[in-house]
Amino acid sequence: MRIAMRRSVLVVGALVMAAGCQQPPKGESTGRVDITDTTRAERESHMVMPVALQEQADQVAAQLAADLAVVPEFNEGYRVTVVFGDIVNKTGIVPTSDFEAFRSQVRQNLMQSRAVMKNIRWIENRSRWEQARRREGGQGQDLLQEGSGGRTLNEAYTYFLNGEMYRVNRGGTGRDAVNLYMMSYNLTKMSDGEIIWSSSPYQIKQVR
Repeated sequence: MRIAMRRSVLVVGALVMAAGCQQPPKGESTGRVDITDTTRAERESHMVMPVALQEQADQVAAQLAADLAVVPEFNEGYRVTVVFGDIVNKTGIVPTSDFEAFRSQVRQNLMQSRAVMKNIRWIENRSRWEQARRREGGQGQDLLQEGSGGRTLNEAYTYFLNGEMYRVNRGGTGRDAVNLYMMSYNLTKMSDGEIIWSSSPYQIKQVR
């Protein structure tokens, strides 16, 4: 009898301790994760990871901000215009809109710098700018001697921010496939297409 009672006490005590160690119930997960977290879907995808695109955008912005002082075209006493140009997307699987989104991040990062804003004005793309100019009744005056501070685009002081995105694939689309992504940006003159600046190439190899 005493042995049975002792066993009962031990069992009850163990249950009480187990109940005390349990965490209180949590609410439903919102599904939100930190932007630097790599999710299962990202790990299983053959496309370049968003965190890599974010990292490249930060590097391009930092490099361009640092190089402004040594690029001759940005030190002629005029505030130049940078227009979003073409993105050459040779990846075959990554939507161009992904690269466009993070190119916008480059601009947003640079616009936090007073030194950059002093030397550069940004236009998202030429067609939108031209549409806005027509709505405002721009007259298209020649600003060749005035930099690009007016309403028209002066080709002598206007540059395109272009991107080049490539993918080298080995192994097809299987789980052991290897994808090497190479991405870079450059600034080209509107007047003659000369490349005056290029970012350091960003490369990332992903195994899926």
